[in-house]
Amino acid sequence: MIPLLTLFLAASFDLKTGVDYLVVDVRTREVLQQQWTDAGAPIPVGSLVKPFTALAYSGNFPEFICRGAADRCWLAHGHGRLVFRDALAQSCNAYFLNLAREVDPATLAVVASKFGIPAPAADTAEARIGLGKEWRISPLALARAYAELAARASESRVADILAGMRTAARNGTASALGRDSIVLAKTGTAPCVAERNHRGDGFTIVLDPADAPRTVLLVRVHGVPGAEAAKSAGHLMRALRGTQ
Repeated sequence: MIPLLTLFLAASFDLKTGVDYLVVDVRTREVLQQQWTDAGAPIPVGSLVKPFTALAYSGNFPEFICRGAADRCWLAHGHGRLVFRDALAQSCNAYFLNLAREVDPATLAVVASKFGIPAPAADTAEARIGLGKEWRISPLALARAYAELAARASESRVADILAGMRTAARNGTASALGRDSIVLAKTGTAPCVAERNHRGDGFTIVLDPADAPRTVLLVRVHGVPGAEAAKSAGHLMRALRGTQ
């Protein structure tokens, strides 16, 4: 196990109340570190489901012009013309809603099963990209699903997803990890289902290092969007590296 102590984390950075995390070994899928109550309980995880919907899409990934709010994207003024890699890096809802409408639910169920996660409870494009509460996955199963993604890096469709995650860490929604972070990452924002209901929960998942991931770090921060949660993930990632 990685000898990461709460005392060490407290000395490394200001760990906010409401930060949950777990670390999984990519090769063995074992939990190396965990500060997450009920990590086996399914919860909404927002845009962290988008890679699995992408895997269920048949055909070549399209180009798409995001017009922002008019296309139901989180970025009001829009992302403009996007290819898949950049759409994933920016977590463009408009792009992925367009993609999800063409995804066969049976195919998505097969993909989900292959990665050890449940399929969405609702048969809608919105649920397939993590909008709302209808696709719930336990944090532990999700971290292991991303470990499986890393293990399948040689598959062309997975390689496209990992390339998008690399861009997300460099200059996408996960850029708050820090410019020196050579990792793969994805962010998400989801409705909070905790007893003390926050305005939303931010998630960041990190595969480290980028070229041959050995660990998966999943972080949740109550009351902030995913891009903000990446700051806490960056601090945790550096603390983990310092204790290995």
